Amino acid sequence: MSSLERKWWFVAPVAGVSVWLTMQLIALAGMPTGSLSASQWLVAFLCFVGIQRCVSFATWLGFLAVAPDLARKGS
Repeated sequence: MSSLERKWWFVAPVAGVSVWLTMQLIALAGMPTGSLSASQWLVAFLCFVGIQRCVSFATWLGFLAVAPDLARKGS
Protein backbone atom coordinates (compact mmCIF):
# COMPACT_ATOMS: atom_id res chain seq x y z
CA MET A 1 0.00 0.00 0.00
CA SER A 2 1.42 3.35 -1.01
CA SER A 3 1.39 6.38 1.26
CA LEU A 4 -1.16 7.95 -1.10
CA GLU A 5 -3.60 5.16 -0.27
CA ARG A 6 -3.40 6.12 3.41
CA LYS A 7 -4.60 9.72 2.90
CA TRP A 8 -8.16 10.43 4.06
CA TRP A 9 -9.01 12.34 0.87
CA PHE A 10 -8.06 9.25 -1.15
CA VAL A 11 -9.67 6.64 1.11
CA ALA A 12 -13.03 8.39 1.56
CA PRO A 13 -14.12 8.51 -2.11
CA VAL A 14 -12.67 5.06 -2.82
CA ALA A 15 -14.62 3.58 0.11
CA GLY A 16 -17.81 5.36 -0.93
CA VAL A 17 -17.62 4.13 -4.51
CA SER A 18 -16.74 0.65 -3.28
CA VAL A 19 -19.77 0.51 -0.97
CA TRP A 20 -22.06 1.67 -3.77
CA LEU A 21 -20.62 -0.87 -6.24
CA THR A 22 -20.91 -3.65 -3.65
CA MET A 23 -24.56 -2.79 -3.03
CA GLN A 24 -25.23 -2.82 -6.77
CA LEU A 25 -23.49 -6.18 -7.18
CA ILE A 26 -25.44 -7.73 -4.30
CA ALA A 27 -28.71 -6.41 -5.73
CA LEU A 28 -27.88 -7.78 -9.18
CA ALA A 29 -27.04 -11.15 -7.66
CA GLY A 30 -30.51 -11.25 -6.12
CA MET A 31 -29.38 -11.42 -2.50
CA PRO A 32 -32.09 -10.19 -0.13
CA THR A 33 -31.19 -6.92 1.57
CA GLY A 34 -33.43 -7.30 4.64
CA SER A 35 -31.92 -9.27 7.49
CA LEU A 36 -28.69 -10.82 6.30
CA SER A 37 -27.33 -14.09 7.66
CA ALA A 38 -23.69 -14.53 8.61
CA SER A 39 -22.87 -16.15 5.27
CA GLN A 40 -24.47 -13.27 3.37
CA TRP A 41 -22.48 -10.76 5.44
CA LEU A 42 -19.33 -12.70 4.61
CA VAL A 43 -20.11 -12.65 0.88
CA ALA A 44 -20.84 -8.91 1.04
CA PHE A 45 -17.61 -8.24 2.95
CA LEU A 46 -15.50 -10.25 0.51
CA CYS A 47 -17.13 -8.46 -2.43
CA PHE A 48 -16.41 -5.10 -0.79
CA VAL A 49 -12.74 -5.94 -0.16
CA GLY A 50 -12.18 -7.08 -3.73
CA ILE A 51 -13.98 -4.12 -5.24
CA GLN A 52 -12.22 -1.69 -2.89
CA ARG A 53 -8.78 -2.97 -3.91
CA CYS A 54 -9.67 -2.71 -7.62
CA VAL A 55 -11.06 0.82 -7.26
CA SER A 56 -8.07 1.87 -5.17
CA PHE A 57 -5.63 0.52 -7.76
CA ALA A 58 -7.49 2.16 -10.66
CA THR A 59 -7.58 5.49 -8.82
CA TRP A 60 -3.89 5.23 -7.99
CA LEU A 61 -3.14 4.57 -11.68
CA GLY A 62 -5.18 7.66 -12.53
CA PHE A 63 -3.12 9.73 -10.11
CA LEU A 64 0.04 8.22 -11.58
CA ALA A 65 -1.01 9.31 -15.08
CA VAL A 66 -2.12 12.82 -14.06
CA ALA A 67 0.27 13.69 -11.22
CA PRO A 68 3.19 11.22 -11.07
CA ASP A 69 4.94 13.01 -8.21
CA LEU A 70 1.82 12.90 -6.06
CA ALA A 71 1.31 9.19 -6.71
CA ARG A 72 4.92 8.34 -5.95
CA LYS A 73 5.39 10.45 -2.84
CA GLY A 74 1.80 10.42 -1.65
CA SER A 75 2.12 13.82 0.02
